[in-house]
Amino acid sequence: MPDAATPNPDPPRGPLAWLRANFLSIDVVVIGFLGLLAGWTLLSLVAPGARLYPYDTRFEWAEMSKLGLLGNLGGFLLGYVVFQRIGIRYHRQHVLTGKPGPKWMAAAHLVHLLSPMLLLPLVFNMLGAFIAGVSGAPDPDLHPQFDAAAHYDRAATWWDLELKRLDVAMLGTYLPTWFRQHHAPWLSGVMMLCYLSYYLSPFVAAGKQLALRDWQMVRRCGGVFVGTLVTTYMGYIVLPATGPRFEGTFDAWKIDHTGWFAARWWQTVLDEAEMIRWDAFPSGHVAVSVIALALAVRYSPRVAWVYAPFTAGLTVATIYFGYHYVTDVIAGFLFAAFGTLVVWPAVKWWDGENRKPGQVAR
Repeated sequence: MPDAATPNPDPPRGPLAWLRANFLSIDVVVIGFLGLLAGWTLLSLVAPGARLYPYDTRFEWAEMSKLGLLGNLGGFLLGYVVFQRIGIRYHRQHVLTGKPGPKWMAAAHLVHLLSPMLLLPLVFNMLGAFIAGVSGAPDPDLHPQFDAAAHYDRAATWWDLELKRLDVAMLGTYLPTWFRQHHAPWLSGVMMLCYLSYYLSPFVAAGKQLALRDWQMVRRCGGVFVGTLVTTYMGYIVLPATGPRFEGTFDAWKIDHTGWFAARWWQTVLDEAEMIRWDAFPSGHVAVSVIALALAVRYSPRVAWVYAPFTAGLTVATIYFGYHYVTDVIAGFLFAAFGTLVVWPAVKWWDGENRKPGQVAR
């Protein structure tokens, strides 16, 4: 076994080894996803029929010009690659060797490290325009349970009616409506705190490693976290649905009281900040919170004990507030299982090319 201070005398060769040495797992996820969206948008300019669902003028309110969409995606991709190249150079020359580097390079490395957490929410809000103009959403009129006299949200799709049907068939009742009969100010406040805990999930997943400046483990946890997050984005594209709020309007599903901890105010803020309306299946809140909890169990057990009750409450809160169907929550757990059983081992294997010589993967 080579000494930990000496480089590998026979480093692996070939295109795959070069890719693994030059792009960390988190880079593969971010660049791959942005590249997919940009490539699909470019293809749609010359092949408008390259869609998952036929074009429907019902959803044109969510569109933006394809050139504008392509420009935004290209800008995100270019900006990420610039910092990625500096970040990977710093990783190889300073993180792996333990040698201090220039402050500007260290700052760029930190931007590269944290940028997926800042970049992907921006991409998330652009998915609405992508779905409406590029990949498509199915018309709710085509579903056998469509009611022409009902007042549906403008974002309602065929999948909303189908997911509602599945919920009722599975449980014998429609749980989002049942919960509305049991709203209470204190309960709404507790549920909102649990729901908001989702936004702490990146710190739950990698906060300890970030505080310890264990950059390799930050990237490891980040790769698993971001990899799972992006799979939920793919779910939104493949199966676009609005959630129980498709019946009526988003405002109609707000709690009818202020609620403890300003619950109704938070509902309003979140609704206004969210531009995409097709993010019901799977429940990304459940999938990402569970994978963050799994990472915390492995690397930060004390944090896991604190976060676990919030994750449990969050699964209920998503239905309580009418954001998700029960089917979405079940799918969220399945996506988290995929993140644990597939994404996590893949990240560990891919990033093995970027460990210190002699270092054992954790």
